[in-house]
Amino acid sequence: MASAAAALAQMGQKKDEIYGYQTLYRELGYYITRREQYERALKYFDEALKKTPDDKRALMGRSIARAKAVQYEGAQDDINKALKMDPDDLVVLALKALNTYLSCDFEDALVQNLRNIPKRKKPDNFYMGVMHCNQAIENGIGERAGRPLRDHYKIIRKLAWKKVREAENPLKFTSKIKKKKKKKKNRDDMMLIFETNRDDMMLIFETLGFTKKKRRKLNPEDDTHYPCGEEPEGYELEIRESLRSHRAEDDDIPAGKPFPYRPLQRYTTNIENFMAEKYLKAMYLDKIFLKTLKDNPGVKSPNKAGYKEIVQLAKDGYKTLSYKQELLRTRRPFYFIKYQETSLSERLKKRQLEQKLKIRKATIREANALLDKIKWNIQKKNTRIALELAENLKAFCDTTPKKYLPDRDEYLSAVYTLVGQAYLDLKRLNLTQFEWDQRKRIYSMLGMTVSREPSQDSVFKQFKGVFIDWRKQIKIAENRLRKATSSLELTWLYHDLARYHSEIKQFELARVYARKCIVEAKECEDIAWIINAKMIITRINIQQHNRTDAKYEVNEAIELAKQLNDDSLVQYLEKTLSVVEVADFDDLLGTKVVEKREKQIIRMMKECGMKEEVAHLFRKMSVMPSSRRMSVMPGVRFTDDSKVKRSSRKMSIMPTTNKQSQESLHAIKPKGKEAKAKGLGFMDMIQFHVE
Repeated sequence: MASAAAALAQMGQKKDEIYGYQTLYRELGYYITRREQYERALKYFDEALKKTPDDKRALMGRSIARAKAVQYEGAQDDINKALKMDPDDLVVLALKALNTYLSCDFEDALVQNLRNIPKRKKPDNFYMGVMHCNQAIENGIGERAGRPLRDHYKIIRKLAWKKVREAENPLKFTSKIKKKKKKKKNRDDMMLIFETNRDDMMLIFETLGFTKKKRRKLNPEDDTHYPCGEEPEGYELEIRESLRSHRAEDDDIPAGKPFPYRPLQRYTTNIENFMAEKYLKAMYLDKIFLKTLKDNPGVKSPNKAGYKEIVQLAKDGYKTLSYKQELLRTRRPFYFIKYQETSLSERLKKRQLEQKLKIRKATIREANALLDKIKWNIQKKNTRIALELAENLKAFCDTTPKKYLPDRDEYLSAVYTLVGQAYLDLKRLNLTQFEWDQRKRIYSMLGMTVSREPSQDSVFKQFKGVFIDWRKQIKIAENRLRKATSSLELTWLYHDLARYHSEIKQFELARVYARKCIVEAKECEDIAWIINAKMIITRINIQQHNRTDAKYEVNEAIELAKQLNDDSLVQYLEKTLSVVEVADFDDLLGTKVVEKREKQIIRMMKECGMKEEVAHLFRKMSVMPSSRRMSVMPGVRFTDDSKVKRSSRKMSIMPTTNKQSQESLHAIKPKGKEAKAKGLGFMDMIQFHVE
């Protein structure tokens, strides 16, 4: 009874299993494997084998997932366990042969596939295994691999001699603890010994074949220094070896017979990336990224745990890619790839050359078409479209290899020059417009808002409604700046960075980039870019209420524009100078604008008593919070009228804030008998807001 009670208690404590757990985790693992999430699938297979260790299908599934995750040793262990359960299962035998091939044991895999072909011909797993193994073996040691040992004979001989030298003179590790040095003998005693045995030493030197040059170290009399040009006849100069002198390894290798063969791939400093591209294709970029990720300053952060996790993930990914590359290299050695490239048939070479020329012609045609479109849009003053096409041509040139676009640098230089001209074309006047509309263009260029933009102005119209994320554009430009090589490209990028930073009110940084743009433009002798940069600096000075520096920059731009013989540009800059001279910076401050408008309203009143009453009301309004204060700017809708006419809209060329221009409303004219009581409705409205 006691044992039965204990068994019942143990069963009560045992956790209830999920219904169908014998197959649930296994099938989940297979499903996730089909979704190519191998690391996640391995967890389910491990759980399935933990529940049912003798499940052959679970062992097969885990071996497949491990092989896909480049864990060939674990996959082989699972296959061996499954074979112990059923040694004649052909599916397991096919998996074993495949895993052996993936582990680069080609001979053993070939034997396994050949033994199992008579047992099963369809599906052709074993036939395909034989073909793969034969191909890998032929690629390594067959005729199709060429003569790699012969071609690399010099390198092999050099390595062999180096190994012999290292065996004869093994590396000795010296202790860091300095030993006590013995006292040197007196120099006079040494000279006495040398003089007494001089004749015997000379006889020994001549017998051993020592020349005067070689025994100079032992003969102190030969260490005489002679001035330059006064050496005696037969005197030889020598450079003695020192601790800093470098001896090439080839000096230790005896000269051999002339050998005409050499490796097909010569030594290059970029051989690592070159080989990675041959085997990993586009994934070699991922390998480079993972290798340099730990040194990327953007990865380091105060979150040490997260930083360590990112670095560990990068190490694991780099290790997996390197291992995969070595596996692919074992199947197709690098010397085999180079031999196949050099031994192509003449017909294939001709066809490849024709295809290359065809692609080159199509590429040049497309680049010329984009360049012509840019020029045409600049002539038609479609600046926004021209800038978009310039970005497209820049991306096209960057992604096109130079073998297909030999004149890539020339196209890029043309793009940079045309972009500078496109920005310069924005600085133009339309003489058919009114004076205030012409000034609005200049206000917009200087960053000063206007009350209402002209609806039909070509400069305003093509950039209207275009949203630009300035901070995102700054990041893109900074990344391109790190890769820039030519001065013209640096000029364009510095100009854009200055423009972007000025838009987000980072004026000091924008000024620095504009100055750099001027320096690079002077190196290229491109006046258009210099004028563009100076106008950005003018805009910055206006935003910072610095009239003197703004006038100085505009005057310099005028002198440069005269060198271009562009009268319209000179006219635009001269009008800009006049705008800068009369610009009222106080208009940019809200309180000054309100005070100025209040004075204008008071002057409009006819009766003296009404003026005093309005002035008193304005003084009472000035002490109220801005949120409760009535706006005295033009365009206010009167409360005693409901209808609004389009003709009553007020227009002004004076610069205003964005909020004021957006909140501008209509004002209407009183009719009939109300015209006699001019200004009374306005007074009632002010009184209502004050009280």
